Amino acid sequence: MAALASCKFPFVDRWKAAADKNGVLGFVDSVLSGYGQIAFNDNPLSGLLFLAGCFAGSVQNGVSSLICALTATAMAYLLLVPTIALRLGLYTFNAALAGMGIGLFIFPGQDVTAGLVFFSVVGGVLCVFLTAAFSGFLSKWNVPSLALPYCTVLFILVPASLLIPVIEPTTSVIPYLNEPALGASQVWTLPDFLTAFMNNFSEVLWQATPLSGAFFLAGVVVASRVDFVMVLIGSALASGFAIVLGLPQASNMIGIYGYNAVLLLLVLFGRGYAMSVRNFLFSVVMALVSVVITVWLSAVFAPLGAPVAAFPYVLLGILALLGKNGLAGLKWVDPLKWGVPETIAKALKEEM
Repeated sequence: MAALASCKFPFVDRWKAAADKNGVLGFVDSVLSGYGQIAFNDNPLSGLLFLAGCFAGSVQNGVSSLICALTATAMAYLLLVPTIALRLGLYTFNAALAGMGIGLFIFPGQDVTAGLVFFSVVGGVLCVFLTAAFSGFLSKWNVPSLALPYCTVLFILVPASLLIPVIEPTTSVIPYLNEPALGASQVWTLPDFLTAFMNNFSEVLWQATPLSGAFFLAGVVVASRVDFVMVLIGSALASGFAIVLGLPQASNMIGIYGYNAVLLLLVLFGRGYAMSVRNFLFSVVMALVSVVITVWLSAVFAPLGAPVAAFPYVLLGILALLGKNGLAGLKWVDPLKWGVPETIAKALKEEM
């Protein structure tokens, strides 16, 4: 089956056509499309920009992510996963994210070590099986598993690393809360807010540098202008809401409270549900709620030494999609039609 790009960009269709005819290019396309799926598109240029954004923040995390993604893609090919799922990157993107998390949470500040390579390979293998398992289970309700596989992998591997000293981890996840719940005396400046705003995007790639955030934004805009506008809105609102709640300034400035909001807007507005004013309001409210869910899960997971990862967006996103029968004011979109909001809207219009 030929792989068709879900978004339009000058060279993408030609690249996809060439990858249909060449196995090596097909494998590369699967990997790059997997990185693109971090923002729910299969544009290989977006994927390349996201990968560059990861390396821009940390070469070590970039290597870990790439090892994990390559392992998962190879495993999926070996297990004869349906070609269209491979070429859309659906069996790669969770591994790409898991690899970033492995580098950040288990081996922060280290060079590329044998332990990092080992954990990255294990993470890639686990992501394939968990993607198949969760997708199979949720398919009963026609709901995608989103980033649940990679979140689960980090939930397993990060605490496990605390008790495997032979790999010499320097885990950054400590099993208790290390900062006050509130920061009422904080003083914010415009540069502080802009840093938080950009780092909400960089944290999607598990980085904390505005340069990585800029690469993320570039990857989004080449695939979808609608997505681009929505992530800008989501980032600004999430950082502002965290300030209103008095959440720790340091965490807010590195994007801890905003990246889940960005991802929720990507999955709900124009993708999970058709674009409309009502869906815009619904998606924004869910994005703001994700800030509170992030705080809650931070408290719940801290004693376990486990990262919150993207669990807030996954939890809210899956629940929102499971509730499609009760949300009569929103037009649900079959995940088989998911692409970018522009192509989805066009397809829905043609069906009328």
